[in-house]
Amino acid sequence: MRKLTKRSTAVIAGTAAVVIGGGAAWATVNGWEIGGSGTAEADTASITPLTATAQINGKIFPGKVTTITTSVNNPNEFKVQLTGTLTPTGAEVIPATPACLSALPNASVLSTTFPGTPEVPAGAQGFSVNSNLTVGNIPQACAGKKIKVTYTFTSVSKA
Repeated sequence: MRKLTKRSTAVIAGTAAVVIGGGAAWATVNGWEIGGSGTAEADTASITPLTATAQINGKIFPGKVTTITTSVNNPNEFKVQLTGTLTPTGAEVIPATPACLSALPNASVLSTTFPGTPEVPAGAQGFSVNSNLTVGNIPQACAGKKIKVTYTFTSVSKA
């Protein structure tokens, strides 16, 4: 019997690997392919509207540019991205002054846009966003009054 060298051993091992691998490949190509099917289901998250309050820095007057801090609550189980402006939808003037109230709400009176695209975490309470606020033409009848503005804003869900 002949003694095996390192080279002979390597050649035999390589040949065996090719034969075994080729047989496995042949079985895969020529075997029966069997498919399957299944189902999946999930409950979707509920959508709860965001709420917010805003605080304007200092007193307002025509032409003033100041900061408004908006505190956003997100009761949803997903984060949201704020996407737009605060759009005034109503106003209250204290003490009531019809000449002042008639100018409010007007989107050009108080205008602001969320800077960038802030994301409010899921379940956040009091998430703070600072924006620049530009005060437009407020009638002189509003001088010395307290103005309470209601507004809307938009957002989209984020993963």
